[in-house]
Amino acid sequence: MNQQSASAGLDRSPYPVGSFTFVLHGASGDLAKRKIIPALAHLAKSGYFAEDSRVILAQREKLSPQDALAGVDTFLAQAGDEAGRASLPALKPFLMTLQMNLGTEDAGRDLRATLAGLPEPVVHYAALPSSRFVNLIDCLDEVRDPKRLRLVLEKPLGFNGAESADIEAAVAAKLDESQVYRIDHYLGKQAVQNLLALRLGNRIFEPLLTREHVHSVQITVAEDLGVEERAGFYEHAGALRDMVQSHILQLLAIVAMEPPVSLEADSLRDEKLKVLRSLKVPNVQAGPELVVGQYGPGFVRGQPVPAYRDEKGVSPRSMTDTYVSFRTEVQTWRWAGVPFLLRTGKRMPRRFAEIVIQFRDVPKPLFEPAGGQWMGNQLIIQLQPEDKLELKLLAKSPGERERLRPVSLDLDFFNTWRIPVRDAYERLITDILRGRLSLFLRRDEVGTQWAFVDRILTDIRKHGIEPVPYASGTYGPSAATAMALRSGALWAEDGV
Repeated sequence: MNQQSASAGLDRSPYPVGSFTFVLHGASGDLAKRKIIPALAHLAKSGYFAEDSRVILAQREKLSPQDALAGVDTFLAQAGDEAGRASLPALKPFLMTLQMNLGTEDAGRDLRATLAGLPEPVVHYAALPSSRFVNLIDCLDEVRDPKRLRLVLEKPLGFNGAESADIEAAVAAKLDESQVYRIDHYLGKQAVQNLLALRLGNRIFEPLLTREHVHSVQITVAEDLGVEERAGFYEHAGALRDMVQSHILQLLAIVAMEPPVSLEADSLRDEKLKVLRSLKVPNVQAGPELVVGQYGPGFVRGQPVPAYRDEKGVSPRSMTDTYVSFRTEVQTWRWAGVPFLLRTGKRMPRRFAEIVIQFRDVPKPLFEPAGGQWMGNQLIIQLQPEDKLELKLLAKSPGERERLRPVSLDLDFFNTWRIPVRDAYERLITDILRGRLSLFLRRDEVGTQWAFVDRILTDIRKHGIEPVPYASGTYGPSAATAMALRSGALWAEDGV
């Protein structure tokens, strides 16, 4: 049975997502060419789209569909994405282009003329700087019906809580909350969804995820790349706004939330919101509980790389944070007193994202670990470069007396099911087209996340905290290790 017929049997439809019109605003941008267009092409190749569906690439330049697709092909070739290139031809039958200059009087008129007679729902995907969101919303008709119109907003929604609130006010003036998909692609990753299944579908884990059994939780999103071509954006954002406000706080909320009453969107989002509202703001002075850094020169994967201040488009006196780590607590009965150690940074030795749940030691150790060092039981949820779950245990080594060695129980999703794991954007786009909101953020979640990050940024400014330099190719400033040690923890690379 081929993939299309298998999907058809599951969805009781010859096309799993039916008919639609998908307008990609900002189609010439890096995100659109690197992620969104390849995801759409993979879905088209897999038979997800009805024949009358349309994908409209909206951008400032006037391009034919053929020229637009050729530009994406060139971009993917330079990025080495051969799988994405191979799928692009499948998108041709659905493709249209639209020259559209947001902020002009003609933009709304041109958009309406292009959409006339095309199938619904119409999805407007804003792969744009957040400063252009209101311009796009001004072009949309007031249609408060999710079966007819849906709006997708990429992060960040503004650069602070006030800007985010202005965008949300413009959205609410025209659309219902049920029409708005605030996207965080980390929530589309298979490992994140399996974290929910692990907690809520297996009795053996849920009772252990409490303060009585968990010593600490750490969440890391590490990048080996520098600022690359994003200096214009990154100089205004920094690591706190770019990564903590969205990806990291959402991962924390999923780890720490209480079981929802159902898997309906609002039930899940209600529980995440409770966690976000319970977070302790780190103390930037005592301890401190927060470390900000900025990468200097060094070596990554054996190649010399420049300091952040020497990157193209970066001020030589820049105080932008390219690294941040901090300690927080989820102040609920389940988690009170458990340190949550969060970090993200650029120019680290490797690209990876993971959640490490560190369990407490046994009350009375009876066995001696071989080698003499043992970090204890850990549940590791790896999000990139591959989706994987790992449980670290001790087991008796054959032939030795009562000595134990660390062993791991691994669940690699590809090797387990022998089928390709769908890209996060593919999963999220299909949910958008099906009208499923569970993996998307609600307005009050975004507002609460901004309130938390804004408070940290205010404290940094108030106390004159400056980024600590760290060498490229390292795991960040040494002060971050000291911060973890004060919580009785070690970052994953420092342990065994």
